[in-house]
Amino acid sequence: MKPVISELARSILESIEPYIPGKPISEVAREFGVTDIIKLASNENPAGPSPKAIAAVQAALAEVHLYPDGAAYTLRQKLSARFDYPADGILIGNGSVEIMELVCEAFLEPGLEAITGPQAFFKYRIACQIMGVQPVMIPMPNYNYDVDAIIKAITPKTRLVFIANPNNPTGTYLPKAQVDRLIGALPPRALLVLDEAYFEFADKPDYPNGLDYVRQGKRVVATRTFSKAYGLAGLRCGYAFAAPEIVAAMHKVREVFNCNSLAQVAGEAALDDVEFLQATLKNNRIGLGDLKSGLTKLGLKTVPSAANFILTDFGRPIGPIFTELLKRGVIVRPMGPYDLPSCARISVGFKEHHQKLFQALSQIL
Repeated sequence: MKPVISELARSILESIEPYIPGKPISEVAREFGVTDIIKLASNENPAGPSPKAIAAVQAALAEVHLYPDGAAYTLRQKLSARFDYPADGILIGNGSVEIMELVCEAFLEPGLEAITGPQAFFKYRIACQIMGVQPVMIPMPNYNYDVDAIIKAITPKTRLVFIANPNNPTGTYLPKAQVDRLIGALPPRALLVLDEAYFEFADKPDYPNGLDYVRQGKRVVATRTFSKAYGLAGLRCGYAFAAPEIVAAMHKVREVFNCNSLAQVAGEAALDDVEFLQATLKNNRIGLGDLKSGLTKLGLKTVPSAANFILTDFGRPIGPIFTELLKRGVIVRPMGPYDLPSCARISVGFKEHHQKLFQALSQIL
């Protein structure tokens, strides 16, 4: 029998496939009765959170009975000084994912269009659908965006184009020349939403900086997060750079206290923890090589990555392999929802995490 709630909800919800996050460690422990579990599924920082952020959160705990600063004034000022961009052009979000939703709420309505791809971050399409817009899905050959095809698909109704750079879940990136072309092809009322959640990890010489486009007055919203490189995924704190008038529009649809006080102080402190960030980036450079080498030795195909994970093609349905890994205390991320039924996304961990993964895979394969 169909649940009563479905008769009350908006009809658009019938067509929305919910986002399914990576399995938490506690769920795997309950389901399979295993211990000593490693999670290489959600691109979290294996080193944990920034120590300076931990100290800042501990100091702020005594004031959690107070509402947070809804404007996140201090954090925005800190970001403004760090990146040399006016604070009124900076938006703080409950993770950068919320900012994607705010962009859609501010700039989309039925009859307009948004563009994304089947191997782009799943939340883009959901955020569009919630606003009554079925996104235009452009195929992504070679695991990356097809700029020519995107430009060809742009119409006067196009309001948003979503690009993750580096892309999640493939790890590929668009070089500056390609992003330049895309921005140049945007119609006057369209925005490029440049998701830079993995910005810190991208060390390629032709990798573009989204903030540079914003400074140049381009129609770009560049989003970043403290979840990945700074290890603050559990606190949910992201930010975006855009023209002040674009940020003002998003403020109108933003929940008043969308970023909690602990997340704000943690973000401020993390920006000062340069040593932690450098150690994270060093481990990631080493870890990407270690992960790719071990997976290749197992006969698996990997996609070159500019992020902190590697997309791996197992050449067979990933479901049974995923389950067998869970039984051995290893969590990866199957990519079926991204039309990649033989692939898994595997996050960079420490060497001992990779060895546990390789050992498990050698038994399974």
